[in-house]
Amino acid sequence: MTRTLLLLFCRKELRDLRTNRRIWPGYLMLPVIGVLLPLGLILLFPAVMDPARPIDDPGLRLLLESLQRDHTIHGATFVERLTRLVVRESGLWYLLMPVVLAAGSAALAIVREKEQRTLEPILATPLSDGALVLSKLVGAVGPALLWTWVSAIAGYAVVAVATLIRLGIAIGPTAGNLVGLLFLGPAIAVAAALAAIAASARFTDSQSANLFAGLVIVPITLILLAVLGRPAMIWPWVGFGGTALVSLGCAGLYRRARRRLQRDELLTRWR
Repeated sequence: MTRTLLLLFCRKELRDLRTNRRIWPGYLMLPVIGVLLPLGLILLFPAVMDPARPIDDPGLRLLLESLQRDHTIHGATFVERLTRLVVRESGLWYLLMPVVLAAGSAALAIVREKEQRTLEPILATPLSDGALVLSKLVGAVGPALLWTWVSAIAGYAVVAVATLIRLGIAIGPTAGNLVGLLFLGPAIAVAAALAAIAASARFTDSQSANLFAGLVIVPITLILLAVLGRPAMIWPWVGFGGTALVSLGCAGLYRRARRRLQRDELLTRWR
């Protein structure tokens, strides 16, 4: 009975996601940027960067120095090494995508039920508090991860074709990119979504919940991405270690979200 009810609520969350136009811009724009950004950099950088001539731009000069010092990037030519660096660093985008999409959806998880006057019927069901949190989590993180993986496949495929045409060799994602895409990114997205679900229970309007997610939850998550993301792109073991660390944090965030979704407190505070 509980499993059937949980699946029913998960389907409801996915249906609500399709009708929630506030999150559509992210789902439409982020994949396009993820595909076009590395492609544009691959085409642009070799034209403006030449180690044989002086470079006036400090940013480009710093990038050139970093490339020359980075012994983890291998390539027969300067352009190939530069391209591999761009492909590796573009993997950070696919860590950011599920976080932004999942946090945006989760921030509306409870407050939207309040606005639509569907919260009381949901709380009247025999679904446990933990199962309710889980259904909201699946509805926020599941589509975000699926969309990110589809975008990553498309992005890496376009880059592979472009590098094959330009360099005669198809350059694909590194092991660190794959670890981040399949493990670290989903773990951080779950953490952001759980924090957003807990926050959603405190608000009574969608605008405030979205604002909180955009100004508090996502920036804090970006700090986590800055600390773990780039090293994980270089060394896969950092990605695995970061996934384990973030997963421990998710356990605490899940308990916090369960406390926020206690029926008595929600019914007395949201009116």
